[in-house]
Amino acid sequence: MKINDITRRTIIIGAIVAVLAISCIIKLFNLQIVNGEEYRIQADNRTIRTYATKAPRGEIFDRNGVPVVENRSGYSIQIFKTDITAEELNKNINDIVKLLHENGDEYTSTFPIEYNEEEEIPEYNFEKSDSAVSSADGNKNKESDEEKKDREKKIQEDTAKNIAEWESQNKVDTFNTLREIVKYYAEKYEISDDFNETEKLDIMAVRYEMEQRKFSGSNPFVLATDVSNIVIQKIKETYYPTGFADIIADTIRNYAKGNMAAHILGRTGIIYAEEYEKLKDSGYGMNDIIGKDGLEAVLEPYLKGTDGYKKVRMTSDGRYGDVVDVKPAKAGNYAELTIDAELQEAAEKSLKKRINEAVGDNGAGAAIAVDPNTGEVLAIASYPDYDPEKFNEEYEELVNKKSNPLFNRALNGTYAPGSTFKILTSVAGLETGLIDPDTYITDRGKYTYYSDYQPTCLAYSSQGVTHGTINVSEAIGVSCNYFFYDIGRRMGIEALDEYCDKFGLGKTTGIELAESSGTVASPEEREAAGGEWHPGDVLQTAIGQSDNLFTPAQISSYISTVLNKGKRYRLHLIKEVADYDTGEVIMQKEPEVISDNPISDSTFDAVKEGMRQVVADGTAAKVFGNSELKVGGKTGTAEVSDGKDNVLFTGFAPYDDPQIVVAVVIEHGASSSFAAQVGKDIFDAYMKIIQ
Repeated sequence: MKINDITRRTIIIGAIVAVLAISCIIKLFNLQIVNGEEYRIQADNRTIRTYATKAPRGEIFDRNGVPVVENRSGYSIQIFKTDITAEELNKNINDIVKLLHENGDEYTSTFPIEYNEEEEIPEYNFEKSDSAVSSADGNKNKESDEEKKDREKKIQEDTAKNIAEWESQNKVDTFNTLREIVKYYAEKYEISDDFNETEKLDIMAVRYEMEQRKFSGSNPFVLATDVSNIVIQKIKETYYPTGFADIIADTIRNYAKGNMAAHILGRTGIIYAEEYEKLKDSGYGMNDIIGKDGLEAVLEPYLKGTDGYKKVRMTSDGRYGDVVDVKPAKAGNYAELTIDAELQEAAEKSLKKRINEAVGDNGAGAAIAVDPNTGEVLAIASYPDYDPEKFNEEYEELVNKKSNPLFNRALNGTYAPGSTFKILTSVAGLETGLIDPDTYITDRGKYTYYSDYQPTCLAYSSQGVTHGTINVSEAIGVSCNYFFYDIGRRMGIEALDEYCDKFGLGKTTGIELAESSGTVASPEEREAAGGEWHPGDVLQTAIGQSDNLFTPAQISSYISTVLNKGKRYRLHLIKEVADYDTGEVIMQKEPEVISDNPISDSTFDAVKEGMRQVVADGTAAKVFGNSELKVGGKTGTAEVSDGKDNVLFTGFAPYDDPQIVVAVVIEHGASSSFAAQVGKDIFDAYMKIIQ
């Protein structure tokens, strides 16, 4: 039987339909069964938004559990990847940046180009980078013209190096001018001429930072932190409905005592690209806040918590729907320091007061108090100071201030020790056997051993009198230069330098923060600096002048070593770190002896008695004469190339059972009484605290 045409067509159509049906079934099987999970995840990625739950950073306490660095609640602007054009993105960025500026808020960026509206040109500014480190010494405010030229030359060289490195890293070193580089970035980010030059560079800075922090659909970008209430409101009103930006809850660092201990606590800031590359394998994200310097940086591995997240399904109109998944954040560990907040405040208050009395508002100085039996730092002050919470907004003003408030003078300011060095000269003379406690030397006013260099004792040059015939304890008490000229010459520079090494002068103290190692006077040091050493230089070295330069921290360490009869402890600021939830101690610092060069009881007694005479009826009697607390000490006055003398004081208390050693320096303070008064104020505060 013949199949008619209609039947044939029906069969063909039916076969085609069957094939199509089978294809659809296979496709549906593939979508729902074989790759169903993968496609579901892709769909979820488009409808589910992940919000990071930032782990609170570990807090920092003093030795008694008093908070010195806490966390407070704040809000940050987070930008999300959305399907918009470059034109729309640039407009949104510009509008948000203007909103921030209008309300005193700032965004974070490492883009080093800004627009100079006065000169109407783009220019580099690396000052806002975290790599900008203050390099001034303790006498910057009185630098000579030559020193100023050298410093300015160094700044120019550093700037040129920073420019070359940045241009090379960003592959823009083939351009001839900065304007060409700016034009390149404007074209790259499709920034139109509808924006003025300042706005263009703001947009570039944000877009550049987005690139650096690998902005993507899975990695939102934090534009600004701790923004004001009006900014929060406007961002929510304007950008929340579009999904472009939102406000997220954040924890903001709060320095509980304001400026207190700013130089040691340090500060935090958003992670930069180069920092992220080093830390990404340790659980860090591109929007994390990390310690930038000070103890915040040292303690970073302990203070960082573990972030959590909240996944929310978004509705079709861009609103929050169901919470899909939650992982709680775990707070960072907390740290306990060796400092006593009450003593720290007393030290800072006294230092500021005495500097203002001695020099005025533009003065500078430092003070440190340590436990000689453990190396624990009880207080450490540097003046002028700054507010770490306002670091970013006040940075330019801080780095350009003549008084250099960012400089930690207690650890990095190096000063001629003046007569505080005579304790070391005494120990060296006694321990080498050159003198004993009953050796007497007659002060003749002028030291005439060298024909071409004949320095005088201060009493002789100022009043025409001498100290008569005295022993080492009496020489310390009246600070007789003649006595120490003589034993310094007879002992020689090699022996003096040997004892500097034994007692930690010219070496770092081992404290957790960056510090200067100072300079020990020697022929080799002088020649390395391009000078010439003369035989008479040993006389100046013996009284703490010449090329000797030490930090207040080193002076406190060396006096502690004398009180420990040659045992030198590492200075430290961290006492312990403990788990936030359980209180279990994770890390604990124990007293650590880093050198031990024993001295005899007779040397110890003679030197200690000399330091008692200083405060009883010697150079510090004016300050300590009526004190009920029995202490020991030594004043120092050091000549500087320009301006009044620097003044110093170091001492210990109580006399019979030393528990605290202080070292104080006031730049250009003229009279050591001002430094001694700081020491007395710290002793009095300490005794009040422990009683």
